[in-house]
Amino acid sequence: MNLEDFTAQLNGSTFWREFTFSQNQFSPRPGQEVELADNFVWLGETAFVIQMKEREQPTDDPESEKRWFKSKIRGKAVSQIKDSIGFLQDHDSISISNGRGQRYEVRGADIKHLEKIVLYAAGPSLPDVCRSVRYHVSETAGFIHIFDRNDYSLVVKTLAVPEEIRRYLEYRQKALLMLAETATVVVEGDVLAAYMSDEKLPSTSSHKALDRLFNDADQTDLSPIMNGLADHIQNPSASGDHSRIMLEFAKLPRSAWRAARERLDLSISQARNNQFDRPYRFYFPPTDCSFMFSPFIPGKPTIGPEGQEARRAGLQNLTSAAKYLSKAGRGVGVLVSKDSDFLHLDWCLIDEVWEHDPELEAHLATNNLFGTVREKKIDGYYFVNG
Repeated sequence: MNLEDFTAQLNGSTFWREFTFSQNQFSPRPGQEVELADNFVWLGETAFVIQMKEREQPTDDPESEKRWFKSKIRGKAVSQIKDSIGFLQDHDSISISNGRGQRYEVRGADIKHLEKIVLYAAGPSLPDVCRSVRYHVSETAGFIHIFDRNDYSLVVKTLAVPEEIRRYLEYRQKALLMLAETATVVVEGDVLAAYMSDEKLPSTSSHKALDRLFNDADQTDLSPIMNGLADHIQNPSASGDHSRIMLEFAKLPRSAWRAARERLDLSISQARNNQFDRPYRFYFPPTDCSFMFSPFIPGKPTIGPEGQEARRAGLQNLTSAAKYLSKAGRGVGVLVSKDSDFLHLDWCLIDEVWEHDPELEAHLATNNLFGTVREKKIDGYYFVNG
């Protein structure tokens, strides 16, 4: 698999096809077509501009490979990153299609976090002095991350959560610049492990912690659910399509994914066993969004016009209540219902300014619909003591 296809597949799975743009040609003016970037990830206020270079015919000569690296990575790719930044700055909006063929207007003015990445695949004779290059600082483009294909794959597959990757790149930039002051040379695994372990700075032995990383993807991973959301969504609210729901999850760190997965699994288990408990909820202050998960009340119809209306109304009411109690600007809700041997997962997003509602507040105060919410710190990653 060539580097372009590899990156499109990896990013499409991790950042989801809704937010990954691997075919992003656009026409700034009639008769002209240019490419925004080799690969572009757009998550609302966060974006990743990626330029790729692959050594198609590597040689056995280290000096020849070194010249290729200087010309293509530190020269051409960096120049293309600058072009990408210029496109975003010079155009009010850029129309490109995502991995599902949906067309969106990307506005550079709305992007607050722009990560710049050069990704390369070199031959085996590339000298270590080149492989140790992990960034480039441009006077016009700023800090540009440089990744070998294998290192990029390690980072994306290990972190696996869009917001965690953004935070990692932020940490990586600060760490590499500080390490450069003392000429400390580290491998990518050192930086990755240090980030996951909350170390202030990586050391040359930090990577050893990766051997103790506990794999709990079954308790945190939302990607299988998110990747199928477009095909199975039942009741999105009128305020937005399914991608806006996915975006709220994409903004969450891994610790919040753990909280969401726990509540979703409980709701699914109760629905499957014809049980009902109080709905689950949590609020994530940095994005001002509440999340509600609930099984549907057993015994009520779930199919046909009556059942569909009951599910829609139940989902909207519970999501609104959770949002109100959190005083959140947005609320995402998931309702799980059983239909014979099948389960329905209905989703909705409510996006409207919070306003005081005495009637709703009195109703919520008397029926004890939700349990007490407590502030709680949840770890994103666990390591086995060794």
